[in-house]
Amino acid sequence: MIEIPSVSSSLLVQGMVLSQTSLVGPGTPNLHPAVLEFVDSLPVETRRRFTGRCAESALVSDQLWEMDSARTDGRSVTLREAASRFHDSALTSRMIREPGNPDHGKSTTPCPVCSALLQELGIRVIG
Repeated sequence: MIEIPSVSSSLLVQGMVLSQTSLVGPGTPNLHPAVLEFVDSLPVETRRRFTGRCAESALVSDQLWEMDSARTDGRSVTLREAASRFHDSALTSRMIREPGNPDHGKSTTPCPVCSALLQELGIRVIG
């Protein structure tokens, strides 16, 4: 059986639309340290078995990694420092399902961890 991502998300940030799917397969996602720190700060009961593999956390991490690459001091950006980058940003997420599944393409809400992360950065979730 082929493993397919369960969610696809698109983020409007800085006038660009960027997309990502939830992460599947072996290995550990390359989440930004600020995202990992935020996740670790949340109550354990908020986390899910798939925490860290969501499209939403990958999109945020991609932006933070990009910000890090522009820094000259060698430090990683914090969520507080990154918040202005996400001003007026919006995100939407859709279900990915097998062909013929009626839920394919339906709007879905981010998991509790990603919802908290998006709220922390001021990213508006739209349907």
